[in-house]
Amino acid sequence: MRSHVLLGLGLAFAGFESATGFRTKTVDGSEEAMRWSVPNDELSTDGLGAGISWAISQDFGGMLVPLFKENDFHFGFDFVTTESLNDALQRAMFQWASNHKYLTFFNVSDKCTNSDCDVAELYIHAMKGGEKYDYVPVKVFQTFNSSSGATVRTTAGRTLDAKAIIKSEIIFFIDHPVEQPDFRRGLHCFYLDETFCEPFQNMQLTFDFKLMIEVICFTLWGISFLMALKRAIEYIIGYSQKGYHGVKMIARVHVSHILYSYYMMLMMIFPPALYWVAVYPCFLCYSFESLCVSAIGQVLGFEYVDAPDSKNQVVSQRMGAKTCAAPQDYVKEGNIDMHSVLMTPSPYVADYCLTNSDLDGLYTLYPLCTGANTTPKCLRSKTNLGYLRVGLAFGVPFGLISVIIFTTVAVLRRVERKASEDVKKRLAVNAFSMSASAPPARRKSLGSRAMSTFGGMKLGGSRRASKAGALGATNAPAGESPRQSGVAV
Repeated sequence: MRSHVLLGLGLAFAGFESATGFRTKTVDGSEEAMRWSVPNDELSTDGLGAGISWAISQDFGGMLVPLFKENDFHFGFDFVTTESLNDALQRAMFQWASNHKYLTFFNVSDKCTNSDCDVAELYIHAMKGGEKYDYVPVKVFQTFNSSSGATVRTTAGRTLDAKAIIKSEIIFFIDHPVEQPDFRRGLHCFYLDETFCEPFQNMQLTFDFKLMIEVICFTLWGISFLMALKRAIEYIIGYSQKGYHGVKMIARVHVSHILYSYYMMLMMIFPPALYWVAVYPCFLCYSFESLCVSAIGQVLGFEYVDAPDSKNQVVSQRMGAKTCAAPQDYVKEGNIDMHSVLMTPSPYVADYCLTNSDLDGLYTLYPLCTGANTTPKCLRSKTNLGYLRVGLAFGVPFGLISVIIFTTVAVLRRVERKASEDVKKRLAVNAFSMSASAPPARRKSLGSRAMSTFGGMKLGGSRRASKAGALGATNAPAGESPRQSGVAV
């Protein structure tokens, strides 16, 4: 959407020629488009006199709040409330009013209880019955002055032979065809955080981003299930071979590979959380604020730019003192602005900032001789509910499984430590028992030790004498006896 602003700045500085356009509504064959009129009496509150009064039905929030994806996680409260929807509606009105000094909206909901409220010129409510209108999520109905000779006074002070809008009604239809293969269960779904889905929508315009995310997420998910299946087979084999003891052995091995467990858990949780909670709603559900901006545009008198059997209009010159008196004289046929806020509602459309063609259409219906903007203003609201949704979808189960893993590891390690201590105690007891059962060695008396020593000395002397005699016999000359050679035997 920033590209639209840059494009507008470029057109403002370099001569003007718009290529994309807008569409207005005409009724009863009138050449002039229908619009809200400025009353002739300055004190009158009709039409644009004091602004367009609007009211919201009392059950509006009760019917729509449960359909928002941000409320899928229930923690005792809703992230999107009726007040959130009220704020989104006011921001949608501000997108148009901030670009025109004569457009204002004020809330009179406290004075209205039903659509017959005379105080409200615009009534907003929700209901079922979308099958009558091809299950569109929102529909605008208008009542105009049908009396003969009715005229419209423009914001530039000119009187036109056209139909003046005097009442409008915006209906949000909540029902959706059940036969479509999705998870909406026969109801439309919405999301409020457009800034989260905006990058996905922009990438989808360049390539099939949704298909790419599907392939990546389901591939990682499949790998994680194969990893989990591998571990399950290991436990089955361990139990079949060694029973419960085999399961304990496999569990000890898995505990030592805690990073593997975390990696497997991450791949099992993050891909489905990213796809089903973050990406999928951006292409399945409707941006509530963009629907509101588009509906307010229709309330002002515009038509969908991609509606069939209709032609877009472009302006050849910027709004100013020269063109404000007869802006229709500077209009010609143009192309469709694919980024216009007045595109037909689609889950693939989440534009809520006016484009240059939307701004041109606004000034064509409600001309300004002075004070016209060259580029549209845009109010962006960053609620960060999309990131919070993903964080809860991923963080809560990840945290629970982390607690389970750490608790299991701590319990197994404690059991192993206790078993090791028991083994050490048993070994110590067995060693003590063996030393206690062996017979004690008898202590010799002093006389016995002396006799043993004397006997050893005597035995040693006789052995030395025998050895010497043997040596002398070996060294004696031939024919001599050992005695003759002087060796005593």
